[in-house]
Amino acid sequence: MTRPKQILLLVETSRVFGRGVIRGISRYAAQRANWIFHFEDRGILEGIPAWLKDWEGDGIIARSPSRALSDAVRKFRCPVVELLGDGRHRVAEVRTDEDLTARFAVDHLLKQGYEHLAFYAIAQSWWSDARRDAFERLVDARGLVGHIFPGAYRGANLPYPTWRREFEAPLLSWLKRLPGPIGIWAAADSQAIRVLEACRRLQRHVPADIGVLGTSNDEIVCRLMSPPLSSIELNSQEVGYKAAVLLDAKMKARPVKRASREPPPTPILVPPAGVVVRESSDRVAIIDPELDQAVKLIAREAVRGLTVARLADQMLVSRSTLERRFRAFFGCSPSQEIHRVRIEQAKQFLRETAWPIGTISQKTGFASPENFVRFFRRLVGKTPRQYRTSFYGEDHPA
Repeated sequence: MTRPKQILLLVETSRVFGRGVIRGISRYAAQRANWIFHFEDRGILEGIPAWLKDWEGDGIIARSPSRALSDAVRKFRCPVVELLGDGRHRVAEVRTDEDLTARFAVDHLLKQGYEHLAFYAIAQSWWSDARRDAFERLVDARGLVGHIFPGAYRGANLPYPTWRREFEAPLLSWLKRLPGPIGIWAAADSQAIRVLEACRRLQRHVPADIGVLGTSNDEIVCRLMSPPLSSIELNSQEVGYKAAVLLDAKMKARPVKRASREPPPTPILVPPAGVVVRESSDRVAIIDPELDQAVKLIAREAVRGLTVARLADQMLVSRSTLERRFRAFFGCSPSQEIHRVRIEQAKQFLRETAWPIGTISQKTGFASPENFVRFFRRLVGKTPRQYRTSFYGEDHPA
């Protein structure tokens, strides 16, 4: 019997992203690998564990918040997969696709009818800067004006008293100057919370006047907010799964001597799972409750074979009226939205299950596998099988 591999996880358990990464790693191990894990509860800012120098094993997956921890990990002669880094000296080998994350944010806010867009971040870090830069490129490419909060805190974490003292007044002043209606994308849920607090102080209505969208979708935090916070789900489980795939490949490869100055790796990019819409950015529900009902019906019934004719019947309007109002507000037809919802669900099934294409086609409401493949290729730019292979490689069980 093959000896199980000893795997060290230096991943925070205090945040939703780190916990998702660990779930993804465990999913890969349960399916493909004979691994024994070594880990402990960690915060994102914790330093080098005292016991680390004595650890012996076969591979490490780490989210290193500091150069010191990253250097300590890389002294081991076993393979290492880094998931955090600083974007320069320590590049994350598997990470969220920030360009796609920005596209999800901008598309969602525009779809909700916000005429202006803004980005808010205060903690200066490579991932926050990457989201800001992607946001600016995207709004510029679309001929829009993006409003960027001018403040920046140089540090890994911003204590609340420091935020109140140094950043609350600038945020209030910035919000007063912004045109409306405006959708604000925050680099993290914790920073979106500050925007909601400031809107309450200024008595700016959320979501009619200002829409607020967070990032990471910490469900407990998002649901505690008033109004509940919309957020982008970053698909951290897939980051963890792909990190495990990469570590397994490194451990199976011929060992090489670690160079003193290795070139930075090309990161594996994981798309976000989607936007979880809650009240803080659900402007359609305020402006046009009937259209909001149509969107929610599509989200719930699209995979059950919903048609535009049946949707119009349930809305008690003619099909032509529904088409006209839908296009005027969202810029697309009800049929396009139905197919978009079906394809997004299909993508999730392709990532998270080993179901064959025919089964996924049936479970997402398509008339036939051929019809499913045709629409998938049209909307995604690749076949379902190619999409699945891009995540798991040619040896995926499906």
